[in-house]
Amino acid sequence: MDVRLNEEQLMIRETVRDLARDKIAPRAAEIDRTGEFPWDIVDLFRSHDLFALPFPPEYGGLSGSALTLNVAIEAIAKACATSALILAVQALGGYPIMIAGSEEQKQRLLPDLASGKKLCAYALSEPGAGSDPAAMMTRAERHGDEYVITGSKIWITDGGVADTITVFAKTDPNARSAGVSAFVLEDATKLKGFTASTIHGKLGIRGSNTAELQLDEVVVPAGNRLGEEGDGFKIAMQVLDRS
Repeated sequence: MDVRLNEEQLMIRETVRDLARDKIAPRAAEIDRTGEFPWDIVDLFRSHDLFALPFPPEYGGLSGSALTLNVAIEAIAKACATSALILAVQALGGYPIMIAGSEEQKQRLLPDLASGKKLCAYALSEPGAGSDPAAMMTRAERHGDEYVITGSKIWITDGGVADTITVFAKTDPNARSAGVSAFVLEDATKLKGFTASTIHGKLGIRGSNTAELQLDEVVVPAGNRLGEEGDGFKIAMQVLDRS
């Protein structure tokens, strides 16, 4: 297996290294000191199409290559960990849609993630369960063409600034990991019953938005479920493997 970088990846690495040196590194200390989310870095990523790296071209992306993405993340992380995490989590939140989304869901959701028009987050961890899906307490109950989701998530990177959030909840509370399903929250901050509380006082990477999410009977269309009921554990494991 040839693991050497190809010509395109080498070019991307050099371009991102220059960008990190000239535009990101000068901001790094201030970002960490103030703990403020760096929207200017988000705009920088948008203008240089960096959010497009993990997504396939047919959905507005550039490559769909995890290696290409990680080449860029590594170059940025040398300058500013907070900035690198923004790019990494955009991919993390989008992976469930790429892995398990229908063609309609991919066409509808992925282009805005690839352009950076919308930020994305990945909501798996819970206060009493960590990242163990089998111990998950968040519930999703089906009512006709909708699901009603109630529960909490913790340590969700970009959870307070993301427009689109992939969230995991149990549709069958008695089935442990086999009862977990995956959903997409669109325009999450506008949803009734959704609250995101930013966690302050971290030891490092302070400019990264880290949030606790509360979902109090949040209504999600059944069309925003990824895969079938009970596919959530499989999706989560595939995402973590890919990340």
